[in-house]
Amino acid sequence: MAMAGLLTLQPVWSPAPAAANSSRLNSNFFRGARISTSRPAANAGRKNQGTAGVHHRINVTAALPDALLFDCDGVLVDTERDGHRVCFNKAFAEKGLGVHWSVDYFGTILDIGIGKHRITNYFNAIGWPPTIPASQREDVVSALHKRKTDLFIELVESGNLPLRPGVESLIDEALANNVRVAVCSTSLERAVTAIVHTMLGSNRASAMKIFAGDIVPNKKPDPAIYNLAAATLNVRPDRCVVIEDSRIGLRAAKGAGMKCIVTTSAYTEGEDFAIADAVFPCIGERPHQHFDLAFAGSLLRERDLVA
Repeated sequence: MAMAGLLTLQPVWSPAPAAANSSRLNSNFFRGARISTSRPAANAGRKNQGTAGVHHRINVTAALPDALLFDCDGVLVDTERDGHRVCFNKAFAEKGLGVHWSVDYFGTILDIGIGKHRITNYFNAIGWPPTIPASQREDVVSALHKRKTDLFIELVESGNLPLRPGVESLIDEALANNVRVAVCSTSLERAVTAIVHTMLGSNRASAMKIFAGDIVPNKKPDPAIYNLAAATLNVRPDRCVVIEDSRIGLRAAKGAGMKCIVTTSAYTEGEDFAIADAVFPCIGERPHQHFDLAFAGSLLRERDLVA
């Protein structure tokens, strides 16, 4: 299988970064830091410690990933709190169930990756309304989730859920360098497709592959969806870089043998990301970009150097 091309970094302008605490390339070196290029640039900055703001001119050839794989909710768009939660509550209200999921409560059920399971588990815990007999529960849950999805797609198509900073730029950079791009999500395929086509536009969407919903039997943190993506795209898992926002997604990516960059979201910033290759608040747009395609490639190069 073909490897993505080589990217030559021309002059790189960035503030001098902090020094690492180890001479060995450390996957935690950039955790929470602000960077704008690959690890060699950061290492070069050590020579000028104490001169913050000094610009460094660096030329480096970096192998790029064969594929860049994005989660959807919380990565492309911060959908959970002000998207999915709001639409669940609207569906409950329309049904007259008197149920309202608060911001805090919704954060506690995000480890349940499937919306219908969230509804079922909730009513199993608090008790089912007497208006929903046991024989109708499955049908009611399915109808509630379908209505919630309809409301969510309406919200997406309204344009009121903007892309997270840097998503569009990183995807454009990957596509321009012949790096395969895909979205891998446990959310319903219809909702993920609406986000990709509405928020990224038809041209980008046509160049991307979507793996979502029930395309695999086991959901994250099982690595099945990332294994499927690698097989379908005909790329080696160890040549893939995943962008996730949650520990569940991180575990799925690492379970598939892939590098994983975490961009934390409103609900996940306090989770344990110790096994991540890098952690940032977002991708970011220039001049506040936290990482780029060359940095993703540098994670793969690190593997070759320390193996």
